[in-house]
Amino acid sequence: MALCGYFLAGYPTPEAFYRYVRAARMLDVIEYGIPADNPTMDGTVIATAHEIVTDQRGIGAETALALIGGLRDVRPPRFVMTYSRVGRELDGFLRLCTINGLQGMLAPDMDEDELRFLATIMRALDLAVVTLVDARADAATLERQVRLGDIIYLKAAPGRTGTPADIEGELQELIASSVARIRALRAELPIAVGIGIQRPDQVAALARLDIDMAVIGTSLVARLSEGEGAMVDYLRAMRAATERI
Repeated sequence: MALCGYFLAGYPTPEAFYRYVRAARMLDVIEYGIPADNPTMDGTVIATAHEIVTDQRGIGAETALALIGGLRDVRPPRFVMTYSRVGRELDGFLRLCTINGLQGMLAPDMDEDELRFLATIMRALDLAVVTLVDARADAATLERQVRLGDIIYLKAAPGRTGTPADIEGELQELIASSVARIRALRAELPIAVGIGIQRPDQVAALARLDIDMAVIGTSLVARLSEGEGAMVDYLRAMRAATERI
């Protein structure tokens, strides 16, 4: 199972951002966050990082995309997570994504009509459409997101980022059921699971299911304040847990 890690562009500083991303060699995929002044889906840890980047560093979407472009030589595929308002405010946002070497985009607050319209443009630009859906979603919502996306991102924990997810028990059954429904609709569609994935045992539980990728965000961002060594040790433990046993 692949491992994806989230980095907010420019956090904690542009220099440290570059250093940490280059040191995260255990990751198979990188999700880059675009700074926003009102990150409604994010919990305290990532929301605070957004505040530091936007208010203290003065980094907006265009600068963030340029910073990401400076990491073109980093091997893993990468996609960007943004809020729809941020994308609308920057003229040519999708074009700048392609110029700066991104392969996909996720905008979790985008409504269906806008996503359907943008999906055509994104695919013309060779950008993958990443759609987010809660593992507790009804069948119609799940089917809609599966049909719209090139990658489906299952939300393990309810609410904002940083909420822990208990993968054992009922949630594991919910995720397994969602995965089975997705495979029945589009067997080839890559499936990622994130939001609330913070520990190796959670990753190991996901690796026992038919899932292509686990995504870690809040716990990774929190490790950055502890230094590069702490981040590398954490990623090694999470990477080891992706082995299918």
